[in-house]
Amino acid sequence: MQQIPIEPSFPAWRRAARTLLWQRIEPSRIAWIETEGAAAQPGDGSAPPAAIPRELLWRLKTAACCRAPDRWALLYRVLWRWTHGERHVVDLHDPDGALLDQRIQTVERETDALVKLTLFRRRDPSMGAPEFVGWYEPQHDLLERAAARFVERVGDSRMGDSTWMLATPQGAAFWNGMLLRIGRPASEELTHASHALPASAMTGEAITSEPAEALWLAYYANAFNREPAPVPVRYWRMPPAGPPLPAPLARERSRRGAQSGVVTIPVAPPVEYSAMTPPLREPTGGLATCRRCALWRNAKQAVAGIGPPQAAIMVVGEQPGEHDNQHGTPFTGPAGQLLDEVLARAGLEREALYLTYAVKHYKWETIGHQRVHRTPVRREVEACGYWLEQELAQVAPRVVVTLGATALKALTGAHVNLSEYLGQTIAHGGRLIVPSWHPAYALRTADARLRDDIVATIVAAFRQAVRLMSASAAASAASADS
Repeated sequence: MQQIPIEPSFPAWRRAARTLLWQRIEPSRIAWIETEGAAAQPGDGSAPPAAIPRELLWRLKTAACCRAPDRWALLYRVLWRWTHGERHVVDLHDPDGALLDQRIQTVERETDALVKLTLFRRRDPSMGAPEFVGWYEPQHDLLERAAARFVERVGDSRMGDSTWMLATPQGAAFWNGMLLRIGRPASEELTHASHALPASAMTGEAITSEPAEALWLAYYANAFNREPAPVPVRYWRMPPAGPPLPAPLARERSRRGAQSGVVTIPVAPPVEYSAMTPPLREPTGGLATCRRCALWRNAKQAVAGIGPPQAAIMVVGEQPGEHDNQHGTPFTGPAGQLLDEVLARAGLEREALYLTYAVKHYKWETIGHQRVHRTPVRREVEACGYWLEQELAQVAPRVVVTLGATALKALTGAHVNLSEYLGQTIAHGGRLIVPSWHPAYALRTADARLRDDIVATIVAAFRQAVRLMSASAAASAASADS
């Protein structure tokens, strides 16, 4: 029996199969041996190609993705029989044809699952390309097929100009906005990937960017437009650092009643300072004179929180907007108007809540002749943490509703991803936190269906806060009576 060592890829098998057909070597005389970097392959390109229809070539290429010990033997046996006049070899009643079809169906099902369940995360922009990173552990060789599917489907949306990397244990796919490359990354991409995909994580070093995440959520909503079926654990291995889920699964978990449970986020370790980031100094005056970060230089004024001194519910947003910066009152611009509508749907009044921001000064930059909002960096959030902690201590709310990722991180001190905790209650530092989107997120979303979904999520968060507040008040009353 002749042993044929080949790399485990369809092109390598195809080159070898051409030569073997030309030499008229029967399938029973061949033992296919998979080996990485095989040097002695019989296909040198001199053998003429076999004349087969495009449909059969597609079927062979698809079945080649199925990792089975006899996959190359099956493909060659089907090819041999077809070229020797046995056209019924692809029929389902033929044993080889039935096995070929079964493997094609297996590959198609897992490719579909990979496309739907892969969670892409946006990395810190300072790391450079790729902007998004996804990780998946397929049972079969699906990287090239899945990457092409992502290019096709994501390219039809506004995410088509994003750069992304889809990584698997067998290799990675890289999209630079125009070209798709499969294989090992270049040296600069290896550097970025080492930060993006640490050994202990599934989805890499990521930050939440609400406008970008809105587009990816819209993609997932379109890709996952039916009732989600139970997902086997092998499709989404939980990393030890936390429970990241694809957006459709996160929404499904929330829909099935995850609000009744409480998720605990541990207190983050103390920040390590260096000569580049010295400890923040204690302020010597009030908020209006705060100089703990540089945002005061471009802001008109600091925007302090307002509301009842002992409000049961505190609402924490990211930072003041343009309108808030001019008038000195939180949530008074377009986002504040939408917040009023949300509160009305949730059965709440603004006057009963304490409203504040994680960062007290407006951060912006000029593009053209227009001021554009910019997300505060971690150091700026830490600087304003002094004032936020004061408000939390003075008001002592029963429940805190965080609007947006920055507010959630300011409360927890952890690099959590907002979409993973939507619909849940978080216990942290002796407080109950209900995270939700920021109303400004809905205003920036062009897709009407997605915008309605975002607003409904915010309404649900406030309703959950009311239930938690009532339960806490009842527990306190019962304790006082006893």
